[in-house]
Amino acid sequence: MFRTVSVIGGDLRQLTLAGLLEEDGYDVIIYGFDRDIKTGDLCAARDLTAALNADIIILPVPVSFDNENINMPFSDKPLTVDELISGINPLSVVFGGRISPALSLSLESKGVMHRDYMKRDELAIRNAVPTAEGAIEIAISETPITVHGSKSLVLGYGKVGKVLAKALDGLGAVTYVEARKYADLALIESHGCIPLTMNETKTRINEFDIIFNTIPALVLTKDVLEKVDPRTLIIDLASKPGGVDFKAAADLGIKVIWALSLPGKVAPVTAGMIIKDTITNIIGELGL
Repeated sequence: MFRTVSVIGGDLRQLTLAGLLEEDGYDVIIYGFDRDIKTGDLCAARDLTAALNADIIILPVPVSFDNENINMPFSDKPLTVDELISGINPLSVVFGGRISPALSLSLESKGVMHRDYMKRDELAIRNAVPTAEGAIEIAISETPITVHGSKSLVLGYGKVGKVLAKALDGLGAVTYVEARKYADLALIESHGCIPLTMNETKTRINEFDIIFNTIPALVLTKDVLEKVDPRTLIIDLASKPGGVDFKAAADLGIKVIWALSLPGKVAPVTAGMIIKDTITNIIGELGL
């Protein structure tokens, strides 16, 4: 039975996760939180060896920004990916968010079982709520108009797009949603929003006060941005490399906010609970 858990690096989401796992009866230690931050009664490991020998090792999201160092914003002492790999117990089970292909191969070479919790649908679906709330918070603070009555466009009707469009409509925005599938266009209309095809979006892109992009591909290219009103605020919610030609937008004087990892920024406690529930689901499936 796996009972010891180490939470290595990350932000306030990971601290919430660690506390919840401890409440569930796991022996939890944290590593990478040596700055002035409240850790409560959690056991902080100064020795990396102890953290890397736990039954379950939980890495942050993303595990690394540069593929060289573990993401540890609350630590003054860096931990390299190479140090992690060389010191890890091969019998440990590793969980991480957005595990890179290189790290996955390194773990496989040591025979370490690992899972990427960010690839789970239940996490993505639940994360859509704080992402949408965070995006609307940005829109409220960064525009001189109210969201209510604004002409807002949501690009994409996936998990985040659905929640965001519903929230905007609920706030009284005139909400347009771009989608590719005819079924999605019908669903958008049935939910009280205004559906747009890709071609319609390109011809009407100059009409909007706020544009929210949820599509993880370059959709707001230079030729599209040239038609956008310079007063429009663009909020890009897509993961790297994003969905906006940022240089072109800057050259055209269009304000773009690339809002990455919003759940961890606007609702770290809720986001930590979501990660904990997801990892618990995976542990149950693995029979650990």
